Amino acid sequence: MKRGVATELLGFALLLAATLLGSVALFAFALGLLVVVAGALIVTTVGRRRVRVVRSVDQTEIVEGRPLTLRFRVAGLGSLPVHAEVRGDDGKWQRLDADAVRHADGSAARRLTIERPGAHLVGPSTLRVRDDLGLFSRTFTAGEPAVVLVLPAPANAPVQQRPQGADPGGDPEPDGLQPYTRGTPVNRIHWPSVARGGEWQERRVLSAPRGLPLVVVDLSGAASEEAVDWTLRAAAGQIQGMARAGGCRVLLPGERLPIAVENVAEGWPPVHRRLAGLRGVEALSPIAPPGAVHIRAARAPILGPVQTRRLPPEVVPLEQSNYSQGAGRHRG
Repeated sequence: MKRGVATELLGFALLLAATLLGSVALFAFALGLLVVVAGALIVTTVGRRRVRVVRSVDQTEIVEGRPLTLRFRVAGLGSLPVHAEVRGDDGKWQRLDADAVRHADGSAARRLTIERPGAHLVGPSTLRVRDDLGLFSRTFTAGEPAVVLVLPAPANAPVQQRPQGADPGGDPEPDGLQPYTRGTPVNRIHWPSVARGGEWQERRVLSAPRGLPLVVVDLSGAASEEAVDWTLRAAAGQIQGMARAGGCRVLLPGERLPIAVENVAEGWPPVHRRLAGLRGVEALSPIAPPGAVHIRAARAPILGPVQTRRLPPEVVPLEQSNYSQGAGRHRG
């Protein structure tokens, strides 16, 4: 727009100079320049009224740090000497009809990167119609909001080994009470029920798969969002590594019983999604039994001043509750 106004002012200045000097050639040049400026303004205005842009988001899940692809289909411009552009993460404009971004199906693509785990809302993208001379432009937005779950990138760290002899048969997990059975070990008797003079009760337990180590994910006491991110990445690395080595159990914040992850192909993906959804969860510090791998946000390493990773302009982080509602609407 500034370039178009400047060119128009130049045309009027040249027209005035031609009148004062009595130069027919300069007068013709100035008049032609004004006609070009007026034409550029007209085709840009017409193009903005006629343009139709459909944006789609390729993925609903992606590992943080990997590019997310947005596809654009532009129609309505026809043979007008105008084109559509989309604004990138760096604020620069990218032509949607450039050969470098056009695909075989006729769509153009823009890639953006989300470097924080959790659920995020990808809002409408900012676009503009611009004449081919670059004099005038009209800005608008396109695209329906889409929810994307960004999975934490597993940290590349050695998998911690559980102490020798720990968890010899899978720690039993409490699962309520049941009537007392003769011969039940004393440590499983629910003594508060006995003290109240009621029916004797014993703790009902569920045995985890034999020999699986326990990973406890603890987000309490996090000093910053970066500490939460570190915990999610560290937990992802440990759980994935243990799943490849034979399996593990995972106790997440707010959960009463651990989740068994016995292999990478089936057990790991659901837990990976659960980790991504932990942002915004407020839960008490879980109890980590002896021999468990306890990953605590309160003990996240301090690496000096840490800059928060910037999100693309159209991306907004969601809390877990908002993600559940937004995901339901998106799927519907």
